[in-house]
Amino acid sequence: MTSPSTVPRQRALIVGATGITGQTVAKQLVDAGWDVTGLSRRGHSETAGVTSVTADLLDPESLAAALTGTRPELVVITAWVKRDTETENIEVNSALVRNVLAALEGEKSVRHVALMTGLKHYLGPFDNYATGVTAETPFHEDEPRLPQPNFYYAQEDELFGSASRNGFTWSVHRAHTVFGFATDNAMNMVLTLSVYATICKELGLTFTFPGSATQWNGVTDVTDVDLLAEQIIWAGTHPEGANEAFNIANGDVFPLALAVAEGGRDLRRALGRLRR
Repeated sequence: MTSPSTVPRQRALIVGATGITGQTVAKQLVDAGWDVTGLSRRGHSETAGVTSVTADLLDPESLAAALTGTRPELVVITAWVKRDTETENIEVNSALVRNVLAALEGEKSVRHVALMTGLKHYLGPFDNYATGVTAETPFHEDEPRLPQPNFYYAQEDELFGSASRNGFTWSVHRAHTVFGFATDNAMNMVLTLSVYATICKELGLTFTFPGSATQWNGVTDVTDVDLLAEQIIWAGTHPEGANEAFNIANGDVFPLALAVAEGGRDLRRALGRLRR
């Protein structure tokens, strides 16, 4: 009879482990008893219980050396690289996915790969965001791809090809603007705006919204990172989530001004606690 202490723990690899989503997925998996390896350029995860490794995602040899022996069952890819043009975005971000999956092929441990993309799947890439879009909201996962080149599509194609060759299942998670916590991460809109608003208040300065009037007066929706992480883990551990794409948003819409106000109040409370 096998005792619980001798049952092998499940293993996961988080690519982009220092980002908002990567940190949260890692924490939830550690809390659930998984062995978690966090891969990032910095090589250090703020999440207790995560084994950190560093590698250049665009260097296959560096990746192979870093990932040898990790033998993950679940792989979560949340990292991406921004370049000046969508052609360059496609080149580097498809290579990122391809290189990670190729580095893991030899040990044949992978059962499921979850890829995080986003709303640009439906609204187009940076070069022509929201131009020529005819689909009505809410967007559905089976919407046809837009005719413009898009690095999300290139990443998906790398994922689908590797899954077909290596026999693992996949899921794609199309988040909207993600709200959550991460240290040393500028890709967090509400926190950035709230810090700016709080500094203005403390110094008695007028808060001038740095975006457009359309953004300020319009409504937006968001994806809470805890919800996103729960969905990623569910899809990676349940057959119902296999080989599916998922939209993931909190469901409500609100003015961005309200998010800044609420975020600013939360931040001021946190600053007050630190002063004490």
